[in-house]
Amino acid sequence: MAKGRRTPTKIKKITGTHRKDRDVQNEFNPKEVDSLNIKGELINNFATDIWMKLNKNLSAIGMLNEIDQELLMAYCNEMGMYFYCMEMVRNEGYTSVSPANGEIISNYLKIGNTALANGIKLSDKFGFNPAARTKIEMPTKKPSDNIGGLL
Repeated sequence: MAKGRRTPTKIKKITGTHRKDRDVQNEFNPKEVDSLNIKGELINNFATDIWMKLNKNLSAIGMLNEIDQELLMAYCNEMGMYFYCMEMVRNEGYTSVSPANGEIISNYLKIGNTALANGIKLSDKFGFNPAARTKIEMPTKKPSDNIGGLL
């Protein structure tokens, strides 16, 4: 019988569907942290702002882990590069003039588009875009039973 995608034990415990007899043997559980420090400098202020926002939001939902730090830094750097390049395109225009080829597409536009493509690929790993979020199940709180307090 084919096995489908497994729901992490942590989510099963929160939703009340956890069964001890179905636990995965030696399940990998990275340590959650409240915040991550930047070991190296990020590429620019755009990347730093994204880093701070991710730190806050991922920590709030219990999804911030030390093991993900480098991938998060890569995502922040790619998106930081994209926003920097788009700022340069806004200032200098979509095209530039080359002595050999005449009018060409701005190098900032090309670099920015590549950085955005890389950022989107990384964002899928963390559920940072709407399509990726549909693949992630977050536990929901069950409505409280007010009748029990009346009896």
